[in-house]
Amino acid sequence: MNPALQRFAASGTLIVWAAVCLYFHLSGRAASYLHPHFHIPLFLCGIVLATIAVAVLFASPKDDCGCETSHPAGPFGGGILSLLILTIPVLAAVKTSQSSFGATAVLNRGIIQDIGSLAGYEPPMEPLLPGESTVGEGTMMDPSLYLQKNADGRILAETVDLMYAASDEFMRGDFDGQPVELVGQLLPARTGNADGNRFHLVRMFIMCCAADARPAGINIEKTGGADFPEMSWVKVRGKATFPVENGRHTALVVADSIEETEPPRESFIY
Repeated sequence: MNPALQRFAASGTLIVWAAVCLYFHLSGRAASYLHPHFHIPLFLCGIVLATIAVAVLFASPKDDCGCETSHPAGPFGGGILSLLILTIPVLAAVKTSQSSFGATAVLNRGIIQDIGSLAGYEPPMEPLLPGESTVGEGTMMDPSLYLQKNADGRILAETVDLMYAASDEFMRGDFDGQPVELVGQLLPARTGNADGNRFHLVRMFIMCCAADARPAGINIEKTGGADFPEMSWVKVRGKATFPVENGRHTALVVADSIEETEPPRESFIY
């Protein structure tokens, strides 16, 4: 293979990978695969790869006497075969990959409802703020320091917030009986649903990327049920409760309303 064709193959491979990195960042699809901490490094990686690709394309390899040289391509086409092997699979993945998890993937990974089973969980141990008082082993904090509410006075919560509250007496007191609003994906409850009026509200929780994503879910109870396809994005408004089931407190929202909604820009929670 002549030197020009070798440089073209190497540069082309780098350009394709650079384009994929930049595409995922600029299109916003990175939010469906990576923790926000990695979005900027992904963009910088694309810039670096593109810069190297340009340098390789215009490089002129020399041997010890200063003459242009090349190496035998071998029986499989050398650089061209490498170009195909390193670019076709990644382009196919970009084309065919989905930016969300389906119901099968969620059920296969298992819906986590106990916060202690979620990766990275540590019992809350925050330093005292001015005006706080310590009661027993817990800390009484002003709920307004960490609870956000919408215009209707409902607490804007995530599934993991209520999962944390179910395991912590003091946090549970801030949510129990309070009106809440949550967004997530709805799945039928296949167990513990004798009356047929319960559903799971699920958000995918990640530490790093989609590969370690785990479904973090809570129970939703709605009289008459909710007629939505599996994995529909919905907004739930209702009252947070924490009944004791199977020997432990569990998060349950008794819903006033469930309506379809647009997916959030970042489908994961962290």
